[in-house]
Amino acid sequence: MSFDPLLATTTLTLALEKGGLIVVAILAGALLAFRPARPAPRARAAVVAATLIATPALLALALWNNHKLATLHHHPLRGVAVVLVILVVVATLAHLINRHEQLLPLLGVGALPFRIPLGSVSSGLLLPLYAVIAAGGLVFVVRNWNRAPEAPTEDSRRSRLPQLLAAVLVLYALQTTYSPDLGVVKAVENVGFFYVPFALLFFLLARITWTAQLLRRCLLVLLALAAVFVVVGLGELADGSHLILNRGLDQDAYFVRINSLFYDPNVYGRFLALTMILLSVVMLFERRPRVLVAAAGGLALMWVGLLFSLSQSSMAALLVGLAVVALATWGRRAAIVVSVVVVVGAGGAVAYALGSGNSASFLTSGRSSLVSGGLDLFKARPLLGYGSGSFSTEYKAHIPRRRNGFEIAKQLPFSAPTTSDSHTTPVTIAAEQGIVGLAVYVALLAACFWELYGGGVLTRTDRADWVARLAIAAAFTGLAVHTLFYADFLEDPATWVLLAVGSALAGAASARPEPG
Repeated sequence: MSFDPLLATTTLTLALEKGGLIVVAILAGALLAFRPARPAPRARAAVVAATLIATPALLALALWNNHKLATLHHHPLRGVAVVLVILVVVATLAHLINRHEQLLPLLGVGALPFRIPLGSVSSGLLLPLYAVIAAGGLVFVVRNWNRAPEAPTEDSRRSRLPQLLAAVLVLYALQTTYSPDLGVVKAVENVGFFYVPFALLFFLLARITWTAQLLRRCLLVLLALAAVFVVVGLGELADGSHLILNRGLDQDAYFVRINSLFYDPNVYGRFLALTMILLSVVMLFERRPRVLVAAAGGLALMWVGLLFSLSQSSMAALLVGLAVVALATWGRRAAIVVSVVVVVGAGGAVAYALGSGNSASFLTSGRSSLVSGGLDLFKARPLLGYGSGSFSTEYKAHIPRRRNGFEIAKQLPFSAPTTSDSHTTPVTIAAEQGIVGLAVYVALLAACFWELYGGGVLTRTDRADWVARLAIAAAFTGLAVHTLFYADFLEDPATWVLLAVGSALAGAASARPEPG
């Protein structure tokens, strides 16, 4: 048998990617889960520094090996220039954050929605957010490198959320050891672009003291962004012919589905829905007439933007979040009425559409077939699945073409994306990671809700911090519902930000003595 140098190089590179994936996941997991009785600032600073170095190195190796940086292959000097620009931007942001600590959460929240197309990543990367995270991590390293060990501490709440987030990351990385080659590429992108950077963001934001003033400023940033996005979206609606991003959505369409400055209307709708939930909670406890009028106008504007995104998953997320708010403020009866209206309305719409002769796949743009196909993959390998990042590859390989969404897309009266991604978080996890992955995912969800709703959040809304906790919990609940229809649970930085802020507020509430 002759030696094939190309095959040997590919095998070695793939092994390095898998090993690097596990290393960066363990680093991020240690940062989240390792909480010694006597905190060691230098050790944490070293872990943050290693994460900041190892994660870009892993991504550069994977993207270069898979020819996703083709321009840099032919023009390496451009790569050097890009790296220098990134370093200058990160250093500048780090200097500003070091002087004004509140800039980190404000810049982080402001950068959440901005995705910039890069190379073969058509939906874009969160490059502004990555710069903010890197700057915040750099400030943490500099400040803690020479800090003396702190006094022993004890967490009276014994929160398990950080440990379960770490477990999800490490398990996902370990399950790439048996993923197909293309699955490893997908897993590296998920871990490098999403899980590890957002875990570092969680770590940084959870350590911040979230005052009422800081929370208010962050909400104002979100509202300003939402207003801009809606105005841009309405401009697309008025034009009626071309969208700014993802032109595939306006081809052969009977209606315009706006996406504003987002690649996907559902991601745009998710941002509006979560912002509307946060603003709704603030409105319920606001007494100043001017603020109430302004908030009502903001909600009306965002509702128009959400309506013309035609994102059913975002509307469902909004309604569920509002049901949580109704339960906390007006009691069980109000929440039950809201829930019944939602269920009856949705059920009636589906029944009407099915009665008109449309199939479930037609109504869901092919996603019901993606879900059923994912369940078939789970049945084939129920214990460990096909490996992290493998859903798309295995779906195309095992599911007949007539069910894989491509043929369904041809039957739709509008332009629907031909995809083989599940769009449903539990189904993706079941197919890729099996029962083991599902068990950890369910445990993580339980820990999230326990952290956000613990301490009587639904019944104690007499103080500003409890109002903030209710807003965070309701928004996270809406986001969790959205992931059941459009995936992107840990891939969305909003998940990590909501959990970080909610965890910090829960810790502050548990440490504060009960009022007389």
